Amino acid sequence: MHFEETNRQGAKTPSQNHQRRLPETSYEDQASGAPRHATPDKLHGYGGRVLLDQPVSSLADWALDPAIVHLNHGSYGGCPRAVIDAATAWRTRLEAAPMRFLVLEWQRELDRARATLAAFVRIPDSRLAFVPNATTGVAIALASTSLAPGDAILTTDHCYRACKNQLDRTGAPLVVVPIALPFDADRFVDDVTRALAPNVKLALLDHVTSPTALRLPIERVIPLLAARGIASLIDGAHAPGQLELDLGALGATWYAGNCHKWVCAPKGTGFLVAPAGVVPRPVVTSHGASPAYGPANRLHAELDWSGTYDPTPHLTVPTAIATVAALGGGWPAVIARDHALVIEMRRRFVDALGGAPLIAPESALGAMAAIPIVLPGIAPFALEQQLLTEGWEVPIVDWPAGPMVRLSAHLYNHAGQAEALAARLRSLGVTLR
Repeated sequence: MHFEETNRQGAKTPSQNHQRRLPETSYEDQASGAPRHATPDKLHGYGGRVLLDQPVSSLADWALDPAIVHLNHGSYGGCPRAVIDAATAWRTRLEAAPMRFLVLEWQRELDRARATLAAFVRIPDSRLAFVPNATTGVAIALASTSLAPGDAILTTDHCYRACKNQLDRTGAPLVVVPIALPFDADRFVDDVTRALAPNVKLALLDHVTSPTALRLPIERVIPLLAARGIASLIDGAHAPGQLELDLGALGATWYAGNCHKWVCAPKGTGFLVAPAGVVPRPVVTSHGASPAYGPANRLHAELDWSGTYDPTPHLTVPTAIATVAALGGGWPAVIARDHALVIEMRRRFVDALGGAPLIAPESALGAMAAIPIVLPGIAPFALEQQLLTEGWEVPIVDWPAGPMVRLSAHLYNHAGQAEALAARLRSLGVTLR
C-alpha cells in the first residue's frame, strides 16, 4: 500500500485506511523501582505486550475531533462516545419528568454511582461525596479544618495555583517546601520531614503535580504526618485513572479527585473523600444543614444537594469506568500502557530535539511528562494559543525556572504524535533546556 507524507498525528497515513495496523513496541520493565501501576504483568490485556506506535482505541470511539492532535488529556479529559450517549440518556430521563426524577429517583441513582466510584478508588462509599471538581473538594476540606491562630499549613512550590490561592486566603502561615528538579523522591521526603515544624497542623500535597507532572510519593509522607498529628489533604485531581488507587490503604485525612480526566467521565465529576464520621462545612450551605433533611449520612446530606443542578455527569461515572476498561483491556492494562506510552513519548520528543537532561525519573511519572524548553522570543501562552489555532492541543507551562511542554498519554494516543509535535516546535525555533 502506498503511503502519503507523515501527518500532524505523527503517523504515515495511507490514502484509504488511516487505521492501518502499525508495528508493536514491546514494553520492558524500566527499573527495579518502577511504580506498582507500571509493571509488565499488568499488560495482560495485550498479551504481555503494549502497543505504543498505534492507538489502543481508535478516535472513532471518542467524541474528540480527529483533525486535532490531542496531547492534553491531563487538563480537560475527553469522553468516549458511549459516555456521551449515557450522559444524554440520563439527561433525557431527568428532563422527561424533572420532579419525579429528583424527588423519587435521584438519591438512589446517585448512591449507586457513588458506590461504583468508591469501589474503583477503594474507599467506603460512606466517606465519599460527589463535588463539581477537585478544587471544590479542596475548598470544602479547608473550610472543614479548624486552625488556631498561628497554626501553619504545609505545601510545596508545585502546588496547583487555584489551591495555593485558597491557602493564601485562609490567612494561616504557610510552610512552602521547594521541590528540586531533577526530582528525587528520597530528597522530597527528607525535605518535607525537615519542614514539619511544631505549628504545622495541615499539609496540602498533590498526588500528581499539575505543572510538572510529578507523581509525589505521598504514600511515604502521609504516615509521617499522621505520626505527628498533622492532617493530610491530598489534591488528587490527576490521579484517578492515571494511577492505581487504594485510598483506604493510603490513609489520607482528606482526598479530592476528578473523574473527568483519566476516567473520562463528563466535566463536573469531582469527588471528596472525608474522614469517617466528620460532617464537612460545605462552601454552599443548603438544605443538608438541617438535621432532619436528607440521608442519615451527614456527609452526603451536606454535599449531595447544594441546590438544583444537573446530576447527569456524576450518574455517568460508572459508564465511564466500564467503558475505558473495555476499550483498554481492563484498568490495569490501561494504566500500564498509558505509563509506558508517556515514557516513550518523552524519549522520542527529547531525542527529536537533540536530547537534554530529564526532570524526573520514569518511576515519578504516571501518564504525563513535563519537558523543559526554550522559546524563541514568544511567551508560553502565546505559543500555546498559536498551536491551538493550528490543531495541536498541548499545554505550554509558564514555569518560573523556564517554560515546559507537558505531554499526556491515553488510549487514543501513540508515540509518533510526540515526534510530530517536536518537529513542529523545532520548525518554530523551540529548543530543549
